[in-house]
Amino acid sequence: MNVKPQRRAGAAAFLLAVASAFGALPATAQTAPAVRLAAAPAIDALEVNADAGLQPGSVLEFSMRGTPNGIARAEVRDAGVSVALRETRPGIYTGQYTVRRTDRLKPTSLVRGELTVAGRTRNSDFRLPPSFAQAPAEPALMPVPTTQVPTLHLDRFSAPSVDRLVPGTELRFAIEGTPGAYATVQVPGLPTPVQLREQRPGHYAGQYVLRQQDAVGDGPVIATLRAGERTVTAQLARPLVVAVPGNTMGAAPMSVLPLQVISPGPNAAIDASQVVVQGRTAPGASVHVRVDAIAPVAVGRSAVAQTLPPQTVQADANGNFSFNFGPVRAQPGTRFEVNLSAAQGAQSTPEQRIVLFQRS
Repeated sequence: MNVKPQRRAGAAAFLLAVASAFGALPATAQTAPAVRLAAAPAIDALEVNADAGLQPGSVLEFSMRGTPNGIARAEVRDAGVSVALRETRPGIYTGQYTVRRTDRLKPTSLVRGELTVAGRTRNSDFRLPPSFAQAPAEPALMPVPTTQVPTLHLDRFSAPSVDRLVPGTELRFAIEGTPGAYATVQVPGLPTPVQLREQRPGHYAGQYVLRQQDAVGDGPVIATLRAGERTVTAQLARPLVVAVPGNTMGAAPMSVLPLQVISPGPNAAIDASQVVVQGRTAPGASVHVRVDAIAPVAVGRSAVAQTLPPQTVQADANGNFSFNFGPVRAQPGTRFEVNLSAAQGAQSTPEQRIVLFQRS
């Protein structure tokens, strides 16, 4: 097995490839029955990209190549991170995971790719390359001639409002100011500032997805631009949270729809045959739902996710929606990963996930 780390601008990446194909099954003897077992699936490569290495808040993008028409998963075993992968095109399975502050990801972490096709499962283990041990560097400051030092200025600080600050809510920030500076936003209650990247000269943008352990507090949201020893700050002019009466999302237009699950809560114990999931989004929006059921297994064995039939429901005039899992029976302790996204015209939400467990 060869491990070939790859780098790209603004991202740490690696390609984990299997050096040789798995051997074919032995030929059937002339006297054997005509029926043959299906060949075990193959995992040819596993690629992971990260926008900030293994730092909290970094988005890990998994892409696995192997036998098509299967159920795939990537696991960082010693960190307890498990990501269900979807087949986006034949033989290509992809998924994302946002690193949390509580995750214990290390450059030496073992990554396992799992692929199940026609009831047969293949596991392949890989290790992260040394490039993931390198912390992302702060944006380089643009050189300024000593004879003409421009005034450091922050002209505009904005953030689309949200209706609730709950786990899974995406906060997005933008700053206009002096080019070549280092930009951050401090949200009360978050442990570290949100780093913004300079997308074009003088325009900085970034986002943060609220996690289970986050507790946003009262107080001003402050943006900071820093260049050398100089800093300039600005306070967000409007609150992050704005109530949602009908279809109104505040005075500023939003490109991302709100989407929250109201009940049951994260990690709740449920009866899958009776549970009704309730949530809220924009009035009339379509909510797409996919549920992966992972049954409990013995220690040392890998669980295989079963994807329940996907469904789409429409929010009512007040933005409320609900759905159930359908006629499903599950073993006690089965983990349900409920993935939701909303869409309305040109607006949509990134996919969000809550985890529920079958009651004993």
